[in-house]
Amino acid sequence: MIIGTGRDDAAGRGGIGPDLRALLRQATSEAHRRLDTGWAGHDFGERGAYGAFLVAMAAALVPLEADLALAEPGALPPDWPARRRSGALLADLAALGHSGPPAPAPPRAPTRPEAAGLLYVLEGSRLGGQLLLRQALASSDPAVRDNTRFLRHGEGQRLWPSFAAWLADRPPSDADGAATGALRAFALFETAQGTGI
Repeated sequence: MIIGTGRDDAAGRGGIGPDLRALLRQATSEAHRRLDTGWAGHDFGERGAYGAFLVAMAAALVPLEADLALAEPGALPPDWPARRRSGALLADLAALGHSGPPAPAPPRAPTRPEAAGLLYVLEGSRLGGQLLLRQALASSDPAVRDNTRFLRHGEGQRLWPSFAAWLADRPPSDADGAATGALRAFALFETAQGTGI
């Protein structure tokens, strides 16, 4: 799995119905499946496949983080700066001899609900990256094993549980905008996936 979505608890706070995370999981399930299918069978322990994966991730993650940098105050978790992974990803690419992604479109400030959806996908990708990290660390190629800053980012910091708690505090009225943001992020990852293979 490339984009993880954490525990499958469909009931929201106090059992009053689906929470925002459950609604986002449902709204993005097909996009998630397509993305996973696109990466199936790739050997992330092999330098070429690993490099292609990082190039594709950079083509989506770098512009999404640039968009989030323009979000209005209070639209992001307070620890947002520590969650950013572009620097780690670009460092891995450079160490493997790859250039960064092509110049993205100008950043666009997301609405507060869209920011929650974008973050849902980015933080889920961090979870999915843990599966790929195991493959990279098992690689016979030291260039792969030694360049896992992106996949290791936030290791041991419990970033998913703190994100899930933050997301649980978003109002139900954010659901449509958050789904729009999440689907936009998945679409960007799917497009980027085609450039990395």
